[in-house]
Amino acid sequence: MDTRMNQEIINWLLDGPVWVRFAVESQLLDMNPTPRTALQDESIRTLIRRLKDEKIGIPGLKTGKVTWADTGNAYWDLFFLTDIGLTAPGMDLEDEIEEFFQLQLPDGTFITEDDHAANYFCVSGIFLSSVARAGYRNDARMAEYVGFILSTQQPDGGWHCGDDHTSGGKYKGSESCPMDNLNILQLLGQYDEYRNDARFNGAFDLLFEHWRRRDERWRPSDFGIGKRFKTLEYPATKYGILRVLDVASLFPYASATNGFMDMLDFACQKSVGGKFSAESIHEAYSEFDFGQTKEPSRWITFLIERIKKRAADSAANAGGSEFG
Repeated sequence: MDTRMNQEIINWLLDGPVWVRFAVESQLLDMNPTPRTALQDESIRTLIRRLKDEKIGIPGLKTGKVTWADTGNAYWDLFFLTDIGLTAPGMDLEDEIEEFFQLQLPDGTFITEDDHAANYFCVSGIFLSSVARAGYRNDARMAEYVGFILSTQQPDGGWHCGDDHTSGGKYKGSESCPMDNLNILQLLGQYDEYRNDARFNGAFDLLFEHWRRRDERWRPSDFGIGKRFKTLEYPATKYGILRVLDVASLFPYASATNGFMDMLDFACQKSVGGKFSAESIHEAYSEFDFGQTKEPSRWITFLIERIKKRAADSAANAGGSEFG
């Protein structure tokens, strides 16, 4: 597969909304644009205001009523805005994030949702990965959280939030959970020191073995790979191809595997003239191009281009020639 950027597609992306242009310039073209214009975009301002909301925003996490399974709330609004490359100081969210950190338990973990234990990193990891991107990678409180996660790694290199999979549990030694692996690796991928850490190779091996065996009845932790997984959707709130590829592209080991390239090739076959469209949408983001299916989505196209760029950069840094 040729992963080189198509200039015509880049020009099309640059002609989009100012927040897309900022992401393209900073993440695809390695420029150093100011986020000022993107932050002034009214659609972006709307999300920032929503993140300040006491019920569904970051302050709402203390109630335990905000759920990762819904969109248009603290989990996925911050995920999207930090995906663009915006930070807490620029969005004036420092007070809200400081309030969130008050939820941290003595062992470094968080309970962000009712009916979820502190070891449900597949839930808290979604939000904490965005907090890391928002400018808190080196915060000591993040280090405590990550350190606890690392102490719970399973023998196969992944994670599982079920107590029956830990030491002494009846499922000890069985495969880890694909969703746990995805969300935890999403967080760990924000740190340079972990991107080349071989401790996590097993977690990726499970994700790509799951893809390879997608037509079998094998369902680790009851997760299967069907139509919904293969659908281009943003944000990919559950276990989906776009987020698996995005997370894997952060890790050189993962992005060099045959499983990654096969999955990326599957996704790229969905393009029309190099442009990608949302195949499933969330009404909470209807004002954005990934919240409709009638026209190609610059944002989803950008994400695919970013995945390809990361993989190509990793190959080049490793001295490989696989990507042309």
